[in-house]
Amino acid sequence: MLSQLRSLNINVRVRLLTSFLSRFFGNMVYPFMSIYLTLYFSDQTAGTMLLIITSAAIVMGFLSGYLADIFGKKKIIIWAQLCQTSALAVMALFNSPIFIIPSVTFMMMLLQNTAIALLNPAAEAMIIDDSTPKNRSFIYAVDYWAMNLSIMFGSMIGGMFFNEYRFELFTLLSLSSLVVLYIMARYLTDDAPSLTGKNNVKQLLLMYGKVLQNRQFVIYCVAQLLVMSLDAQVINYVSVRLAKSFQAVFLGHEITGIQMAGLIRTENTLIVVLMTLVVPSLTKMLGEKRSFLLGLVMYIPAFFFIISSNNFYTLVSAVFVASIGEVFIIPLGKTMLAELSTQELRGTYMALNGFIYRGTALLGALGVMLASTFSPYHLACFWVGLASLGFGCYLYLLPKIKLN
Repeated sequence: MLSQLRSLNINVRVRLLTSFLSRFFGNMVYPFMSIYLTLYFSDQTAGTMLLIITSAAIVMGFLSGYLADIFGKKKIIIWAQLCQTSALAVMALFNSPIFIIPSVTFMMMLLQNTAIALLNPAAEAMIIDDSTPKNRSFIYAVDYWAMNLSIMFGSMIGGMFFNEYRFELFTLLSLSSLVVLYIMARYLTDDAPSLTGKNNVKQLLLMYGKVLQNRQFVIYCVAQLLVMSLDAQVINYVSVRLAKSFQAVFLGHEITGIQMAGLIRTENTLIVVLMTLVVPSLTKMLGEKRSFLLGLVMYIPAFFFIISSNNFYTLVSAVFVASIGEVFIIPLGKTMLAELSTQELRGTYMALNGFIYRGTALLGALGVMLASTFSPYHLACFWVGLASLGFGCYLYLLPKIKLN
């Protein structure tokens, strides 16, 4: 594995390292910022603030791919990281033991999230440009493993220290962001802009229109949206349902619904971290297309039980199966995306692909809204049915995409 990592392009290695550092330190803070806002503002005001932040990120996500293709990926990445580092430094300053100004913290959260929305499509496009079809599955498997490892340990540390050592965590996060900025500026190799010409709204719309003419890419996006909507239900509807109606006893200890919701996420992350080390070998043995289909067959049906069941053992078993399926489909899904996108519009492709994750968040919110009208069984049938349509889209696409 180490020899494979050393053989990768320097830009890919830098991205893997900086992504891990950003996620690790970021998960000490970011998952708890909605709680932070509710400490200083009303729930309604805090919700409005989060909506503003999400909306700004969506707008920047729309522009980010275009800017990366016009000005060059490294330039966009450096400027975005500089903005993020500045925002985090100000956030730490205004949450010091001397004074706390939550309104400034909100504005810095807005700037930081906008900077991330600008950075990610350019960084993802750079990975594709500097990788090959032979090593992309390995790259995405390593990135996915590192992401889950950083989430598991970062969130654990943040959960223990966020309330009492918030200033220290903010300071640590801003310093880590500065280190990431240095690594990016020092080691990323420059790239020429893939497009030239007038930088205007008309060209922006033409670029997105050209990408949307790629029928296979559009079908891929629809498939991703439908299948990944299942995971959004765990974050939203399933957590709410468990908090209201779940209660169990395991080894003499009572488990509440909130604890069970946390246990599901922990189990999922732990299995992904462990299985990501094994799955690349299985993928190589079975072939990428068969591995991807196997992952979908495990992932989609398991969510019927996750969405509908209140039985402890059923939930734990279903999450186990779904998590193994997830390890197969996520890295290979990114490999498919790389094959479907073209180099001259890579940033634009990545930006449009980013809307999938925001779309799944909207579907997750829809799940909560439907909970008062439909039973868990009917909702499970509905969401699994939608995901099955996504499975059908993948079946249509797989013969047309070059995978090993």
